[in-house]
Amino acid sequence: MTKTLLDVDKKGNPLFHAAKTSRPKYHEFPIEQTFPSQEDMACEAQLSALGTWEPLSFKINGWEEDKVFLKNYWVPFQPRKDQFNDRESILVYGVKDSKPNDPCGLSQLARIYGYKPTESSMNYPTAAKDLLTCMNEVFDFFDFGRTFLVRLNTGGHYPPHRDHILLNRPTIRLIAFLGDSVSSLRWEVEDRMVQFQPNTLYYVDTRKTHRLWSSHHHSTMLVCNIIKDWENTMKILHKLKYQG
Repeated sequence: MTKTLLDVDKKGNPLFHAAKTSRPKYHEFPIEQTFPSQEDMACEAQLSALGTWEPLSFKINGWEEDKVFLKNYWVPFQPRKDQFNDRESILVYGVKDSKPNDPCGLSQLARIYGYKPTESSMNYPTAAKDLLTCMNEVFDFFDFGRTFLVRLNTGGHYPPHRDHILLNRPTIRLIAFLGDSVSSLRWEVEDRMVQFQPNTLYYVDTRKTHRLWSSHHHSTMLVCNIIKDWENTMKILHKLKYQG
């Protein structure tokens, strides 16, 4: 017998499971694949000065209206075989000709293409971008790579992980908390609980080990990968909520 969120989604459709991944052997990579450039080092040094969890000053208004127009696009986020994890996603920036209900987990994409696309190559907006009007100011300000809405339902979680480990990471992670999930969503960075405000965008240093989980339905975030270059780094500084 098939089981919801193990073999099929909530509509009874077969799940598109993520591909199995292996631990990278960084010491065997060619040096040009891992060695940071001068701009990498400058960006990483400046971002390290900010901390791991910093609110930005963007105003996010209108999510309650936007989510009505997006409601039919939600699909399971990166399900893994024989693992129950109630997470859903909508793709906002992906590869060329992507649709909002396409898979957006990198391990799912590896199953499609035979390799993981880079975050920075997934810079084409889907139809969901124009429906997410509450984020227009943010979309107009930065250069985006892979970006997606994700909502964690009761029991939905991300186990401890790092999104990047090398200094030459191609993108910087920003996370917007949409609606009010303060009482139901828990975030830990380096084993420390962090606080967030509703409808607020944060710079998050996801090179650091972090995990999150939800005790209720519809804890919703927009996970943004912006292109890591000096201009976007300076734009983050400009938009820090607390500058001095």
